[in-house]
Amino acid sequence: MKDTPYNVLRHSAWEVAPRDPVTVGGAIFNFLGPTAAAFGAAPIAFGVNVAGAVGYVATSLVTSWALKALSPKPDFSALSSMRGLLVNKKDAVASQDFVYGEVRKGGAITYYETTGADNKFLHQIIAVAGHEVEAIGDIYINDEVATLDASGFATSAPWNSKIRVKKLLGTNGQAVDADLLAESGQINGNFRGQGIAYLYVRYEYDQDVFANGLPLITSVVRGKKVYDPRSGATAYSSNAALIVRDYISSAYGLNDNQFDNTVFSAAANICDENVSLAGGGTEKRYTINGVVSAAQPHGDVLQDMMTACAGSL
Repeated sequence: MKDTPYNVLRHSAWEVAPRDPVTVGGAIFNFLGPTAAAFGAAPIAFGVNVAGAVGYVATSLVTSWALKALSPKPDFSALSSMRGLLVNKKDAVASQDFVYGEVRKGGAITYYETTGADNKFLHQIIAVAGHEVEAIGDIYINDEVATLDASGFATSAPWNSKIRVKKLLGTNGQAVDADLLAESGQINGNFRGQGIAYLYVRYEYDQDVFANGLPLITSVVRGKKVYDPRSGATAYSSNAALIVRDYISSAYGLNDNQFDNTVFSAAANICDENVSLAGGGTEKRYTINGVVSAAQPHGDVLQDMMTACAGSL
């Protein structure tokens, strides 16, 4: 049997439940019976329909309670998680990151090795996303954009030729970086990292250049490719509606593929509308540029996504 999500509205009488205050108030009076006499025998007092007033108060109280219950609670832990985006973590059980849109970030350090005489070279792998990404752009060494040559060597002082950075996008056909394979004493051709986007960084020891230890390496990641029901193509996009759809369908999300693609296509069109900026130029109406951790509750992720596009799900 095919599993179908249970739709509360489809299987309840809520759509025919009375909502107008007079009907609600009358129902309350009928329930109270003789007690209702305390309100007076006449239905009109001081020009006010008593049943309507009671119904209005009851409806308002229920509505206020519902809105309070559904209102998002402030998540102060989100502040610390954003601060942790521009760091490189050493964690044997780090959760995977899933990047939507374009974000500057660090990652999880998954490999260390030293080679050469007197351990002259330090090799480091920094995983930036648990999926294939569209591109890895600017590399930052500490807080400055690094200039790299064709071989990945930094050409700007003080890191000139002392740091080499290679970018791997996490494709299914991804092979181990040729330089790492040639210089490592531990790995072989099976060390491919398929489905994981990462940076391979090599440092050449110099006590003057690295007097304060290793610098922080971060990168601008142009993230996940998402399916667009309007074109049938899967490609990079920061469109908020397409990203919400992708998260719902992904195994790390709700793993649900039952969509009304007509609705998502209409929402995607709204997100793609150009909005004029006060300083001139335009930008897309709703985009999402951020990182989802596999450790985050689904409800929190979807709530944040809805906030980004002023939507409801």
